[in-house]
Amino acid sequence: AGIQEQDVVIAVDGEAVGSSEELAVAVDAHAPGDTVTVEVVRGGGSDLWGSSALGGVIQLLTATPGEPAASAVLEGGTHGQLHAGAGVSRRFGRFGASLDASRVEAGYPVVRRGQRGAIDIDATSEATALYGKLDAAVSPATTLSLRGNLFDEERGNGTPLTSNGTFGGYLSAGVAHSAGERGEWAASLTAQRQSFDSTFSSQAPDRASEVPSLDQFDVTAESLAAAAQWTGSVTAGLDARWTGAENAEDFLFSAETGRFQRRRRAGGEQLQGGIYLQKDVGLGERWRFTAGGRVDAWSHRDGFRVERTLDGGTVLLAEEFPDRDDVAVSPRLSLVYAPRQALRVRGALYQAFRAPTINELYRPFRVRNDITAANPALDPETLTGAELGLDLGNPRSSARLTAFWNRLEDPVANVTLGLGPGTVGPCGFVPAGGSCRQRQNLGSVRVTGLEAEAEHRPAPAWSVSANYLLSHPEIRDSPREPALEGNRLAQVPEHQVVVRLSHSDPEVLAGSLQVRYTGEQFEDDLNTLELDDAVVADLLLRRRLRPGLDLFVAVENLLDETVEAGLTADGLVSIGAPRLIRGGLRLLLGGTR
Repeated sequence: AGIQEQDVVIAVDGEAVGSSEELAVAVDAHAPGDTVTVEVVRGGGSDLWGSSALGGVIQLLTATPGEPAASAVLEGGTHGQLHAGAGVSRRFGRFGASLDASRVEAGYPVVRRGQRGAIDIDATSEATALYGKLDAAVSPATTLSLRGNLFDEERGNGTPLTSNGTFGGYLSAGVAHSAGERGEWAASLTAQRQSFDSTFSSQAPDRASEVPSLDQFDVTAESLAAAAQWTGSVTAGLDARWTGAENAEDFLFSAETGRFQRRRRAGGEQLQGGIYLQKDVGLGERWRFTAGGRVDAWSHRDGFRVERTLDGGTVLLAEEFPDRDDVAVSPRLSLVYAPRQALRVRGALYQAFRAPTINELYRPFRVRNDITAANPALDPETLTGAELGLDLGNPRSSARLTAFWNRLEDPVANVTLGLGPGTVGPCGFVPAGGSCRQRQNLGSVRVTGLEAEAEHRPAPAWSVSANYLLSHPEIRDSPREPALEGNRLAQVPEHQVVVRLSHSDPEVLAGSLQVRYTGEQFEDDLNTLELDDAVVADLLLRRRLRPGLDLFVAVENLLDETVEAGLTADGLVSIGAPRLIRGGLRLLLGGTR
């Protein structure tokens, strides 16, 4: 709560693959639809996961190949929705293999009705993913595994001249060994590569025309990671990751020549590694104490930025950024007291950190006419947090209440430096109605809040649940921009509510009705651009036609609510998905997946 989207680790089968700013790509690329369990760990998790786990961890757990099985899904819907997927899984003695493939297409308007002009078209996405997994039980206690994927996505971003594409893949090899009562250990080695391209435009205030403004045509990233962990009387491990990335882009478009005039290349390398230890101790029958900690070292190396003219190749700027190294210590202490079976009281103290990413250090981006510049001088974020909670439960009902306090030092935020039209450093020329922002470290942010959850099962097949989150992130200190002090952190609503009614008998009719409320939030650091609150209802119905074959219908945004997802400096509103209706069939033959 109060944590930015990049401050949550995304992991697949125990290995971190990115942060939650990449969640959609991670789910599509690493996790075929019928083979995944999602595990959510809330609160600072750097004691085990290292950088980026300020807000928690979302882990995707893929299935181990089991009995012969095959699955397929085919669905379609409004706004060009299409999802086709198939998978097979089988064991051959000690060996198991699975392969899944999927294709997803969708598109809808992303500018609010009434503000659209001649250049506004549907934003679109077309994604294809292929995921495979092999494992071999070389002995009763030892298993080898190999998994990999390929992922390709092309997006249209709402106008003819704005689009982006992502292509990537990874290959991971692992080994796990069980030592019986003494514990077990596991190790892995992973290589990953991704390429990205994106085009941006400068758009007229009446949205009748646009001209190219930025072409990021060769954005590449590579990483190599290794990890090992022992789980027994203690949990201990170490991991390391090297990442190298480079951004190439053409900018400064000339309307007279119809060409860009400048080319910029920037990039660098990042190395992170850590060791961790965690011990869980039972103190009698009612108390349980957990202590853990991690020490991380990270460095940014070989950072550079070069700008030259496209005609003649004259070098206009050549910068080499100093290498930077730092060490972070992330302790965590937690205590649980269970005076009776239906009651638990829990508390935790922790610290967590996030090193700035190569993306933040070197890659600028645009949202229509609003420009955000990179910043190679960013410092790491550090979180100190505390929480106190109460859990109540019986076979039919449960409730959970958690109060939390966080202090985030040096948080990375998009800080507004000036408005267009005109030249605003470091963004260059900013069009009329646009703004120049740069990723900068604020001094500190204090986040206080309360999270409440409740669930009741009035009958075996029925359940009703409600979740409420109160989060108040306030900028307490901003030495570079004192005017920001007292403002709320951008893009964090103060109130969020989710209510869900579910029925779980597919032989009759299974499904759920979920209603989500998101309170007002600010789009910008100045707290001048306010996004309205919204209520969104989603409906899912499923009926089993015969064993292994289900028919389903889903309606997202049932009431066709206009959800404000973004707001530019000149008042242009980006919107979330309209009412989307889709339906289809899911087939499962043999085994379980």
